[in-house]
Amino acid sequence: MTNSLPVEQLMSDYRAFGGYARELGDISHPHRQPQTAIAVLAGWLSELEIRWPGPEEAGRDTARLVLIQALNRRESRKSAAIPALLGQFDRDKTIFENARWSAGSALYDIPADDSYFDDLAAIAQDRSLGSARQMIVNWLGKSRRPEAIGIAVAQLNDETVQGHALEALAKLRAQGVRDHVEPFAASKNAWHRRTAQRILRNLAD
Repeated sequence: MTNSLPVEQLMSDYRAFGGYARELGDISHPHRQPQTAIAVLAGWLSELEIRWPGPEEAGRDTARLVLIQALNRRESRKSAAIPALLGQFDRDKTIFENARWSAGSALYDIPADDSYFDDLAAIAQDRSLGSARQMIVNWLGKSRRPEAIGIAVAQLNDETVQGHALEALAKLRAQGVRDHVEPFAASKNAWHRRTAQRILRNLAD
């Protein structure tokens, strides 16, 4: 059962700072969010466990997902939304995998810029996060940092993110990766096979 008091306070704060939605579920609709509302939503996501104390039950988990989805928009670039979304990968927090995956997807879509590379690279390499980090691994392909290639290559032996690592390497037009990628060119997984073949076609060596 949803705890109404945190929801009421969240909605009150959101509307007070220019938010349009009247119900919690409507916050994530694709209309443009004012920057003031983005800041409020990011604050709630960052402090959700404090403002909504107790276990991660259905009400708070639903609110978390709605907040993540509401921040998944280009207005969130260079805002408090990025640290709030990164905070969803804090392993000291009890957060369900689908919420973490959604946070990663938002960081990919917005996208977070290279000033957050160290944070995102750490998440990409943290195998305890499992498939929740898939879109973070994919984000490496949007990075301009040369070390992104090595990090993506290192994830190719992890079945939970192999396809995403290949996608990152393809976007990076990575060179010198033939030995790592060639085994995937004959994969039974069509996505892996096509992506590996694309990488190999772009190799200069």
